[in-house]
Amino acid sequence: MKKLSVSWVLLGLIACNSPKSELPECPVADIRAGIENPESLKLDEEIERVDYVPLEVTSDDASLIDGVANYAVTDHYIYVLPVKEQRIVLFDRQGHFVKTLIPFGQGPGEFSGFVASMQADEKNNRLYLFSTDRAEVYTLDGEPVGHWTHDYQIISQYQLKPDCLAAIAMPYVPFRDGSFGIGLFTEKGDTIAMKHDFSSPLVPADKAGLTIRMAAGYSDRLQSVLFKTGSNDTVFRLSGNTISPACVLSLRNSDEEVAHSLDATDFSSLRNLGSGKDYFVSDLFETPRRYYFRLRNNDGHYVASVDKKNGEVLVEKCEQPAPIRDLAATTLQHGLLGTRCYRAFPIWGNRVGDELVQVITPAELDYYKESRSFSMPEQLKGVGEESNPVFVFYKLKNS
Repeated sequence: MKKLSVSWVLLGLIACNSPKSELPECPVADIRAGIENPESLKLDEEIERVDYVPLEVTSDDASLIDGVANYAVTDHYIYVLPVKEQRIVLFDRQGHFVKTLIPFGQGPGEFSGFVASMQADEKNNRLYLFSTDRAEVYTLDGEPVGHWTHDYQIISQYQLKPDCLAAIAMPYVPFRDGSFGIGLFTEKGDTIAMKHDFSSPLVPADKAGLTIRMAAGYSDRLQSVLFKTGSNDTVFRLSGNTISPACVLSLRNSDEEVAHSLDATDFSSLRNLGSGKDYFVSDLFETPRRYYFRLRNNDGHYVASVDKKNGEVLVEKCEQPAPIRDLAATTLQHGLLGTRCYRAFPIWGNRVGDELVQVITPAELDYYKESRSFSMPEQLKGVGEESNPVFVFYKLKNS
């Protein structure tokens, strides 16, 4: 397995030095060494200020949010998809409840089906709701303005620029059965660029596909998507008209974990998330200075950062007060499984513009309240069981 891992790193190095890469450098990060010698990350050096925004609960039952399955943020509003209700709820940036913006249903302006991902484009006054096989487009005020369908099945999708979509394929569909892996497409479904050659001699080609051992992170500031699958060590960037390497992570996982990451016919990977020394990237984002990764297995989480300029690797062990399956019942965002480098408060989130956005539910916060390594901000001490989730906005420095 060590020889196989080295070959992946060498392939990553070759790819990173390819003239097709749009990035001047492509760091190779020894994540395994970082896991064996954990220390605090440096996210605190990139934070300029922090704002806590609890979502308001009013006398209107429509203001109650059981949890946050997905969200989109602009300078003026917060758009929330609750966990158990298929509707889009609108709050302003101060957390005041406005209304149910888009209800679930088959009528005019309504939405039906699974929301795979959502995105707000303030510049062009657009709100996108992406389903597995279509997209519904609204103004930021909730007025329907268009839709399109496509033949491919996706788990997430992002508008990078006019008529250019980055898409991540549905897991557990072998590539040979029509799954594309990752790709760039027009709104009509025409292919701009595609990648499905994630391969390993450990998995027959007719079984190879994506599993849940993957992660994607969108940056509207960079108009690109970062993607990582557990079957190889390269983190790819989907940007413009190209798919190119961004960095390489040396995880040195076992053959069994590589197979779980690539065998689309093996549904046992839904139950077994890896144990021991095997980790896969479950979430990622980037800042102007660094890439950040959340690493996961059945036993817990680490978070790692890779400096874009010098390849410096830092890995920090997350505090996890309950099994991940119990925490999953409180939030799908896992906002407190992060780094405690900033005021001893755990941080994890998604990059939106110049901010890192963290979502915390009262139930998740309750698991951590007895922690001795946890420093509770004054702004969160009043969050009770009947409260709505809290959005935390970390303004990032530009460089």
